[in-house]
Amino acid sequence: PGMVTTDLLMSGANTKQAKFFINVLAEPADVVAEYIVPSIRSVPANGSTKPTCIRFLTGIKAYTKIFSRIAFGARRNRFVVEE
Repeated sequence: PGMVTTDLLMSGANTKQAKFFINVLAEPADVVAEYIVPSIRSVPANGSTKPTCIRFLTGIKAYTKIFSRIAFGARRNRFVVEE
């Protein structure tokens, strides 16, 4: 789970709520790839046939980012300007 700043995501940044969550939770593609790609590459190496879940944005991380935004104004106007 998480949001990556792509043209598709940014095209939906037209409401106050969308702008809030994009600024708070979204990350650039290179940041996400830097974390996820090594994890994906290690999946075949471990020989497991079980499904693998790679967590980038955990619940606690999301709640922490939202709390920091509400309490301290962190990540405001990060990708889109909020009113």
